[in-house]
Amino acid sequence: MSEKLFFKAIQSQRTSVLVINGKDLTSLPSLIQKMNYLKILDLKFNQISKLCPEFINLTQLRTLNLGNNKLEEVPEELRTLNNLETLYLSGNLIKSFSSIPCAGLVNLNFLNMNNNLLLKLPPEINRLKNLKYLSLNHNRLIGIPKELCSLTFLYEIQLNYNQIVSIPEEFKDMKNLSRLSLARNCIKEFPIVLCVLKKLRVLDLAGNFIQTVPKELQDMKLRVFFCEENPFVKKHPIYIEQKEDILTLKEITARYILNEMTEQDPWYLQGIEDFPEILNILARKRTCVLCGKRVLFPDIKCVTFKHQAKKMKKTKNLMNISNLTIKITKLYKRERQIITLTNQIKNK
Repeated sequence: MSEKLFFKAIQSQRTSVLVINGKDLTSLPSLIQKMNYLKILDLKFNQISKLCPEFINLTQLRTLNLGNNKLEEVPEELRTLNNLETLYLSGNLIKSFSSIPCAGLVNLNFLNMNNNLLLKLPPEINRLKNLKYLSLNHNRLIGIPKELCSLTFLYEIQLNYNQIVSIPEEFKDMKNLSRLSLARNCIKEFPIVLCVLKKLRVLDLAGNFIQTVPKELQDMKLRVFFCEENPFVKKHPIYIEQKEDILTLKEITARYILNEMTEQDPWYLQGIEDFPEILNILARKRTCVLCGKRVLFPDIKCVTFKHQAKKMKKTKNLMNISNLTIKITKLYKRERQIITLTNQIKNK
């Protein structure tokens, strides 16, 4: 069957495109060596397990699609395809990627090896100097070789659905990387090395085990950041229930007096002298069941008073309240002075 198909194809010696999809081809005939002008070869959805030796003669190939076949390794016959630019090997049974094919694919800029059984990439992958797009989704990769980071033309890397644990520090050298997908891996810490990539615009880290994100993330120029299904992203919104009971000014003031002022405080002593009924309140010694501090009404939850930091920015209203407090204090002191002088005059 395959011999007849290729025989028809080579009737024209200058055939540049050959598409044979879903024909259950198990191998390529030796006739293929006569197709010297072939630039596009599409053999997806067949049963090919290996390439014939004559395949090395297709030196003019620009695009090769061997997707959804039965290949168990990256064919070594690719080593002579110096002009190949696009290579599809997705949907095979590839477990190994030897260094031999990398030697000849010097002009390859697109590589798709999705849905295979790859455990690792060879260090020699750094020979693919012109590679711009790399897709290795749905494999069994546990790491990324640092040699991959020397491919400075790479602008998109797809590594979803693998078993990758971490990103090598050498990733900082990938100055042109624009899109990086690492969804559904085993990453536990946010790869902080990615924060220095100025051209990175799309980052997918969904479905990992990341607990926190670094503050450097806010300096990145990301346009899209997928991070769902990580521990640092809550599945349910956090909310605070609004209570109907609102603390009155009397309660807030009482709590401040009870908890902040000491018995030696002159304001405290003066308050007891002017308002003896305060002693009855103090004698009750009611405390909050949550924090143990003194409260006026035990059925109202506690309020924690914090001192304002020196560098804290004040709102206009807060400044007005502070100024009003100062004015009231001055008026109170002046009133006390007038009363004292009046009593002295009466005594004389």
